[in-house]
Amino acid sequence: MQGKDTLYTWHLSLRVDRPVEGCSMRPHAYMYGKKLDDRDVEKPLPPHSKKCREPPPAHEFSYRWFRGPPHDPCAFEGCPRRTSFSPHDWSMHALGGSATSLQCISTQSSLNQCTFCNSKCFVEAWKTQYTVPKDQGSSASTGSGRTTPLHMRGSSFASAIDDEVQSVDGGADDGSFVGTLGNKGSNPADEFSTGSAPSTPRGYLGGFIGYNPNDGDAPELPQSEEWVEISRDQVYVPGPDDVGRKLKLEAAAYSTETGELLMHRVVKTDLVLCRAPNPPKRNLVTSKVGAGGGGARFRIISYNVLSEIYATQQQYPYCDFWALSWDYRFQNIVREIMDASPDIVCLQEVQADYYENHVYAAMSEAGFEGVYKQKTRQSMGLAGKVDGCALFWRRSKFHLVESYSIEFNELAQRQATQVLGFNPRSEEGAAFLNRLSKDNVAQLVVLELAQPSMATRTNREPINQVCIANTHLYSHKDFPDVKLWQAWQLLQELETFVMSRGTNLPLMICGDFNSTPDTAVYDLLSRQTVHPGHPDVNMNTDDSIPNVLPDPMSITHSFQLGSAYQTIMGDEPKVTNFTLNFKGVLDYMWYSLQNLRPLSTAPVPEESVLTRNGEALPSTEFSSDHIMLMSDMQIINNGSRPP
Repeated sequence: MQGKDTLYTWHLSLRVDRPVEGCSMRPHAYMYGKKLDDRDVEKPLPPHSKKCREPPPAHEFSYRWFRGPPHDPCAFEGCPRRTSFSPHDWSMHALGGSATSLQCISTQSSLNQCTFCNSKCFVEAWKTQYTVPKDQGSSASTGSGRTTPLHMRGSSFASAIDDEVQSVDGGADDGSFVGTLGNKGSNPADEFSTGSAPSTPRGYLGGFIGYNPNDGDAPELPQSEEWVEISRDQVYVPGPDDVGRKLKLEAAAYSTETGELLMHRVVKTDLVLCRAPNPPKRNLVTSKVGAGGGGARFRIISYNVLSEIYATQQQYPYCDFWALSWDYRFQNIVREIMDASPDIVCLQEVQADYYENHVYAAMSEAGFEGVYKQKTRQSMGLAGKVDGCALFWRRSKFHLVESYSIEFNELAQRQATQVLGFNPRSEEGAAFLNRLSKDNVAQLVVLELAQPSMATRTNREPINQVCIANTHLYSHKDFPDVKLWQAWQLLQELETFVMSRGTNLPLMICGDFNSTPDTAVYDLLSRQTVHPGHPDVNMNTDDSIPNVLPDPMSITHSFQLGSAYQTIMGDEPKVTNFTLNFKGVLDYMWYSLQNLRPLSTAPVPEESVLTRNGEALPSTEFSSDHIMLMSDMQIINNGSRPP
């Protein structure tokens, strides 16, 4: 081969997440090329690669999905996973922290060739095994002669190890490089008919020709196994018939110009798990004070649902990869919200693209209307990869009167220039803005009862409106001054808004305040002021940190606020955020004492409940690292509390 010839390697990557009933499966298919250096020409190609004279052309994929036969997941008769395909039973936590299955290859054991879901089941089954005579054992021998179990990686997604076929011909060394698949492989699944290739894959969405999933393409599977084609769509949603079986995904890349088959690959999934059980019931604790003489009642929840962009295995290594996926978590979160039967829903960390495509549609179908405000920063990568706050209300209960959003970046800019007189381009002004510009936002709506209370002799001016604020303050633990400034500014904005509409407008402030009860943020909300000696207002010990707070005596507000949980339970919950690295209270539901009262709240589950299906949150059972707060509220008419 002449050195002037330029060669490329083509590679096809394909994976799918663990299939769970009701959760959409979207293939991650990617074909790419690499220019081949002269010194690498003679090296063997990795799997699912080929050599060609040209880089990969523009292409698109077609897909086919297949369902396999029933599968025995574990040979140990006492294993719960023989009959249960609940996500809780198949998590790392349930499997003992390992996703590794084992196969016994002792030729003289009665367990030879038996597969076990984890080491514990293998050990238990080994207690009942017996020795098979050598002549009998040799007939089934694999030739390895080993007596230790063979470990087989059970990943959360179909990987190269699970591939059922060698995707492409590796290419020859004689210079006969072509842009189509070779047919030198001995496996029938490696050969594709090109005689009736479609002119364009858009005209042939059903996959490619010449592949039969029952052709015996997987040596490790019994010949009696049959695979049934179930879909030719890109996205597949497993149903009840798929539970307990494995799926195969077949992907083929076609040239968009010629329709030529470029590469293909087939992967097999793990067993399909059933839909997660319904979320645990949250019983309500009712106020000891009677609820007579009040106005309208409504149920409100506040929930940080954990945005997908933050739900990574680096952050939550104790949670299964598939249980961190948005498709899995979304099903659980929506069911948890609907099970609470709320009238008002305050959500934090709602990702912008999923609000448009998933959250709003699900809430609207359930009878809610809503508004959304994303953080002011740029998206993390693709469009829509930025989180924000979402606020919903039940259409049959309320209708929207006013809706506003608050950007703390904008408030910082306004204070720097209009209040403090800084030049934003000056060193002092830039440091001030850099400290405070963290992209956080808040929402503000005024809702009116769809069936307003009528005036009576004892209640001549019934209150039929309520103001709801939803926010998510800055999260970094080293920025208590920023959190306090944001809380203070939010209260200042609410004061201006509420006071301009009369002093008797009920107010609730819900959200993730990223502040524990010992912080200045909590003091400000609950006591209207901050003690001058509080550490959060005396942290400026480094000249590199600008002082963004005014005199502590100026950090005040005029609202009289109570915490719904503290009022009903006598204290804040033990936790609202429960991870391995942090366990504490960050979320609150504040209400105006003058014209609202809490009737009940849903206690946060005990730690024993939070950890029964995982070390911490999120887990297969609890799909966020935060716990949903819920309270029943009642409007107090005439602006006076009962004795």
